Amino acid sequence: MEAVRAADGLIVATPGYHGGVSGLVKNAIDLLDDLREDKRAYLDGRAVGCIVTAFGWQTCGSTLMALRAIIHALRGWPTPLGAALNTAEPIFDTAGGCTDQKAAMQLATVGRQVVEFANHFRR
Repeated sequence: MEAVRAADGLIVATPGYHGGVSGLVKNAIDLLDDLREDKRAYLDGRAVGCIVTAFGWQTCGSTLMALRAIIHALRGWPTPLGAALNTAEPIFDTAGGCTDQKAAMQLATVGRQVVEFANHFRR
Protein backbone atom coordinates (compact mmCIF):
# COMPACT_ATOMS: atom_id res chain seq x y z
CA MET A 1 0.00 0.00 0.00
CA GLU A 2 2.88 2.36 0.74
CA ALA A 3 4.27 1.88 -2.77
CA VAL A 4 0.90 2.81 -4.28
CA ARG A 5 0.54 5.79 -1.94
CA ALA A 6 3.93 7.09 -3.10
CA ALA A 7 3.35 6.37 -6.79
CA ASP A 8 2.35 8.98 -9.35
CA GLY A 9 1.74 6.22 -11.87
CA LEU A 10 1.39 2.47 -11.99
CA ILE A 11 0.66 -0.40 -14.32
CA VAL A 12 -1.97 -3.04 -13.68
CA ALA A 13 -1.67 -6.22 -15.71
CA THR A 14 -4.08 -9.13 -15.69
CA PRO A 15 -4.77 -12.31 -17.57
CA GLY A 16 -8.27 -12.45 -18.97
CA TYR A 17 -10.50 -15.16 -17.53
CA HIS A 18 -13.86 -15.66 -19.23
CA GLY A 19 -13.82 -12.06 -20.38
CA GLY A 20 -12.93 -10.51 -17.04
CA VAL A 21 -10.12 -9.60 -14.68
CA SER A 22 -8.59 -12.56 -12.86
CA GLY A 23 -9.68 -13.16 -9.27
CA LEU A 24 -6.14 -12.77 -7.95
CA VAL A 25 -5.70 -9.36 -9.59
CA LYS A 26 -9.20 -8.31 -8.49
CA ASN A 27 -8.32 -9.25 -4.90
CA ALA A 28 -5.18 -7.09 -5.10
CA ILE A 29 -7.23 -4.20 -6.50
CA ASP A 30 -9.75 -4.64 -3.67
CA LEU A 31 -6.95 -3.91 -1.19
CA LEU A 32 -6.80 -0.37 -2.59
CA ASP A 33 -9.86 0.29 -0.44
CA ASP A 34 -7.31 0.94 2.32
CA LEU A 35 -6.55 4.23 0.49
CA ARG A 36 -10.14 5.49 0.70
CA GLU A 37 -9.43 8.09 3.38
CA ASP A 38 -6.07 9.25 2.03
CA LYS A 39 -5.62 12.77 0.66
CA ARG A 40 -5.35 11.10 -2.75
CA ALA A 41 -8.10 8.54 -2.24
CA TYR A 42 -7.81 5.26 -4.14
CA LEU A 43 -5.96 6.03 -7.41
CA ASP A 44 -6.87 9.72 -7.57
CA GLY A 45 -4.42 11.72 -9.67
CA ARG A 46 -2.45 8.66 -10.75
CA ALA A 47 -1.78 7.55 -14.30
CA VAL A 48 -2.56 3.85 -14.69
CA GLY A 49 -1.44 1.67 -17.57
CA CYS A 50 -3.61 -1.35 -18.31
CA ILE A 51 -2.23 -4.57 -19.77
CA VAL A 52 -4.25 -7.69 -20.57
CA THR A 53 -3.10 -11.08 -21.79
CA ALA A 54 -5.71 -13.55 -22.97
CA PHE A 55 -6.18 -16.45 -25.34
CA GLY A 56 -8.20 -14.73 -28.06
CA TRP A 57 -9.10 -11.21 -29.10
CA GLN A 58 -12.63 -11.26 -27.72
CA THR A 59 -11.42 -11.94 -24.18
CA CYS A 60 -8.61 -9.39 -24.61
CA GLY A 61 -11.11 -6.68 -25.50
CA SER A 62 -13.71 -7.40 -22.84
CA THR A 63 -11.09 -7.78 -20.10
CA LEU A 64 -9.37 -4.53 -21.08
CA MET A 65 -12.70 -2.69 -20.95
CA ALA A 66 -13.44 -4.19 -17.51
CA LEU A 67 -9.99 -3.22 -16.19
CA ARG A 68 -10.31 0.34 -17.51
CA ALA A 69 -13.75 0.63 -15.87
CA ILE A 70 -12.26 -0.49 -12.53
CA ILE A 71 -9.47 2.08 -12.80
CA HIS A 72 -12.03 4.82 -13.54
CA ALA A 73 -14.14 3.72 -10.56
CA LEU A 74 -11.05 4.10 -8.37
CA ARG A 75 -10.51 7.65 -9.71
CA GLY A 76 -7.42 6.69 -11.70
CA TRP A 77 -6.52 7.95 -15.14
CA PRO A 78 -6.10 5.01 -17.55
CA THR A 79 -3.61 5.74 -20.29
CA PRO A 80 -5.11 6.25 -23.75
CA LEU A 81 -3.56 3.00 -24.95
CA GLY A 82 -4.21 -0.20 -23.08
CA ALA A 83 -2.14 -3.19 -24.19
CA ALA A 84 -4.14 -6.22 -25.31
CA LEU A 85 -1.90 -9.21 -25.94
CA ASN A 86 -3.45 -12.23 -27.62
CA THR A 87 -1.57 -15.24 -26.29
CA ALA A 88 -3.15 -17.48 -28.94
CA GLU A 89 -0.25 -16.17 -31.02
CA PRO A 90 3.41 -16.50 -29.95
CA ILE A 91 4.35 -13.33 -28.06
CA PHE A 92 6.97 -14.31 -25.49
CA ASP A 93 9.99 -16.60 -25.54
CA THR A 94 10.79 -19.12 -22.80
CA ALA A 95 12.83 -16.51 -20.93
CA GLY A 96 9.84 -14.12 -20.87
CA GLY A 97 11.18 -11.79 -23.55
CA CYS A 98 8.68 -10.19 -25.90
CA THR A 99 9.19 -11.56 -29.41
CA ASP A 100 6.23 -9.89 -31.14
CA GLN A 101 6.96 -6.41 -32.52
CA LYS A 102 3.34 -5.19 -32.21
CA ALA A 103 3.07 -6.41 -28.61
CA ALA A 104 6.42 -4.80 -27.76
CA MET A 105 5.20 -1.50 -29.23
CA GLN A 106 2.01 -1.65 -27.13
CA LEU A 107 3.95 -2.37 -23.94
CA ALA A 108 6.46 0.40 -24.61
CA THR A 109 3.69 2.89 -25.38
CA VAL A 110 1.76 2.07 -22.20
CA GLY A 111 4.94 2.47 -20.15
CA ARG A 112 5.82 5.76 -21.83
CA GLN A 113 2.32 7.14 -21.35
CA VAL A 114 2.32 6.27 -17.65
CA VAL A 115 5.61 8.10 -17.15
CA GLU A 116 4.55 11.14 -19.21
CA PHE A 117 1.18 11.45 -17.47
CA ALA A 118 2.69 10.86 -14.02
CA ASN A 119 5.19 13.66 -14.67
CA HIS A 120 2.35 15.93 -15.79
CA PHE A 121 0.22 15.16 -12.70
CA ARG A 122 3.21 15.73 -10.42
CA ARG A 123 3.51 19.30 -11.69
